Amino acid sequence: MDADELIYADRSGRGKLKVFGPQAAWFLDQILTQRFEGIRPGDSVETAMLTVHGRMTAHAECVATEDAILCHFEPELRPGFRDDLARYVFATRVELEDATDAYGLLLLAGPGHEDAARSSGGLVHATNALGIPGVYVWVPAGDTEAVMRNIPGRRAVEQELEAIRIANGVPRWGRDMDVKTLPQEVGIDAAAVHFEKGCYLGQEAMAKIHFRGKVNRKLVRIESEAELDLGTELSDPEGGKAGSITSVSGDRALAVVKHTVEVPGVLHAGDVEAKVVA
Repeated sequence: MDADELIYADRSGRGKLKVFGPQAAWFLDQILTQRFEGIRPGDSVETAMLTVHGRMTAHAECVATEDAILCHFEPELRPGFRDDLARYVFATRVELEDATDAYGLLLLAGPGHEDAARSSGGLVHATNALGIPGVYVWVPAGDTEAVMRNIPGRRAVEQELEAIRIANGVPRWGRDMDVKTLPQEVGIDAAAVHFEKGCYLGQEAMAKIHFRGKVNRKLVRIESEAELDLGTELSDPEGGKAGSITSVSGDRALAVVKHTVEVPGVLHAGDVEAKVVA
């Protein structure tokens, strides 16, 4: 699913973290899954924080400025993400500052979103949050409403954004991925995990899965002729447990299921037939 017009949304409620100091990039490179050393102003990355066993504890998008790296993440990860990072600072020359209230954060997508973002005067970085070309724009918190008034598009509600995300199979923290999730299970490893950099928290587990192993679950898109319900348990044609619905938008949903589920295929959500489409 695409956006056939320019849409924007206020996502200022997402948690925000400012990481700065002489060793900011080096520090994040040692802890998070993506490469930060060598990052330049304007560069952005998707990343995760893991346990030593490879389970996720956070998922974030980050962008570099001249003097800092700014990260944003789902509201439920505030303040936990900052606190988890702070445990590893020790003598590193880095500061971790909660910047949630200092910045507004706008999501733009659809035709003309890049031009509209550049005209906003904010800090812009690309995002795959909806599974279509889009950008996030950081602006001073006090300027958020004024910037939105000047965007030549339509303000979208979260329900609409969720419909686009789900139709395009994009996982979201707190819905399709949580502290039990391995990045490979929901398919974010290609974008969020760097498999060639040196050691980081959970690196050994990531390498084992990537080079020699597999995961037992996977994220799939399902569709039905009836409305689907969040959290519904899914069964295979033989009646065995197959997984559960993790995000839903009408008759479309995302589900985390056993790796043996066939794609395309058919599952059952109670008495409702659910087609596995991707």
